[in-house]
Amino acid sequence: MRLRSLIGEIGAKYDRQLPMSSEAQVLLRQARVEFKQWIPAGYRVEGSGGRGRGAVTPSIAVLAETETARIGVYVAYLFAADMTTVTLSLNQGISGIAELVGRAKARRMLGQGAAEIRSTLRAEDVSDLDTTLDLRSTSSLAVDYQSANIVSRTYRIDALPSDRAMVADLERFIRLYGMALEARRRAVQTGNQARVTPAESPADRQAAKPTSKSDAPKKIADLPETDRQSPIQWIRQSNVLTRRRVLGALLALPVALAAPTALGLELVKDEEKPKPPPYVPAPQFTIDVSQHDWDGGGGNLDWAAVRQAGIVGMCARATYGDPLGFNYPSFHFGDFVRAAKDAGFTMRGGYHNLVRGDEASINRQVDWLRRELDAHDANWALLDVERYTEMISVVAWPEWDDVRRFDDRWAAVDNRVLVGYLPAWMWNNHLGQPDLRAFRGPLIASDYPISGAAEYRQLYARSGGDNGRGWASYGNRVTEGWQFTSRAKVPGAAIACDMSAWRMSSEQLYALLVGTP
Repeated sequence: MRLRSLIGEIGAKYDRQLPMSSEAQVLLRQARVEFKQWIPAGYRVEGSGGRGRGAVTPSIAVLAETETARIGVYVAYLFAADMTTVTLSLNQGISGIAELVGRAKARRMLGQGAAEIRSTLRAEDVSDLDTTLDLRSTSSLAVDYQSANIVSRTYRIDALPSDRAMVADLERFIRLYGMALEARRRAVQTGNQARVTPAESPADRQAAKPTSKSDAPKKIADLPETDRQSPIQWIRQSNVLTRRRVLGALLALPVALAAPTALGLELVKDEEKPKPPPYVPAPQFTIDVSQHDWDGGGGNLDWAAVRQAGIVGMCARATYGDPLGFNYPSFHFGDFVRAAKDAGFTMRGGYHNLVRGDEASINRQVDWLRRELDAHDANWALLDVERYTEMISVVAWPEWDDVRRFDDRWAAVDNRVLVGYLPAWMWNNHLGQPDLRAFRGPLIASDYPISGAAEYRQLYARSGGDNGRGWASYGNRVTEGWQFTSRAKVPGAAIACDMSAWRMSSEQLYALLVGTP
């Protein structure tokens, strides 16, 4: 396939509402193979259309062996949210530094980092390129890309240049990528200069003149000469860093910087180190409750105690079945969610027990769940796909077609994330072993290796932790979550509860379940 055809087809066919098995998602995953014909040895490609749910701004990244999209420099094709444009960008990873100083500061630092990298490149190599880009979205990832852009070139999807021109642009950006990495290597080796000496001459800098504000992207040659501050100096003025955090910042900012001692960044002594902010390490845990927890525990949970115990999210049963057909009542959903919100929970979910039905029945089930979520300010939804005992005699347990129609209807009428609780035993024995890539949202597996009750972290560790059997793939997917017990002991809960683990940071989990602003 030609580069122009690959980029054009993704732009023309991508729809974030479609499942991960859609044609554009397949093309994004195939980019890893297709790009071998256009990139030199020592580079790899990662196509990203989201995890479980379609990304707002899909991308194809080209990375050197030493770099990652979390903390490195890379070249990427970044598709705008409305699929009208695609931008070829020399960009920087933000996640690593954001975990140290927060996303807002990380964006400012990487903006400074972009200026540092540009200052190492010759004016004639980049003067016709843009320093800003517009991905037509305010999502966190889109703003990250825009903040960390070094240089870029934007194409309209409906007017892409020739294949030869696009390949030439890609090769040019890879050369600039190599120059940036080499400048960083030299800076670290020398370690005795506060900044990397620009490759451009003083005359080149003198020729650069500022322009008036406009909506058009800024060109390198239009940038005024400024007394820019290095990212490490910026960190110094913003935070007192320990030695470990300084090293983390250097790794997370792949710009042309000298050693910290050469920059005059004094490392604080052990007795002067500030206390680090509270941090809950991965994995993260969410708790599931229903009226049975209320009845068995004598009322509501102490949600403040639950949160203090390290639980970052909650989900409670909201609805069960078809309001005009086979159903069971649910009690106390609003009480659970309101109290959890008051205790500071930002991830508040409600789940629905799916039952078999025709299109009208599925629509009623979707609408019922939505009404309950709206009424009680729940911000994510979970679809419980199980074969409960009471469903057997009336043949009401869901089939795969019911799951798909619920997922389709939800995507058409609601923007909240729909998570699928779909155990391997249900998939294997009662759904016909379908390809789970067709489900749009994240999935939770259910597998309880340990039968006894215990403190939830102990149970997770004894169940195998991040390498436990509940993370085994099925249906061509590894689930994002694993409900590893129904017997977790948690402060604030009078009886043992269901508990799910997620192998990601709390920030990543929030983006997965609630979405990004």
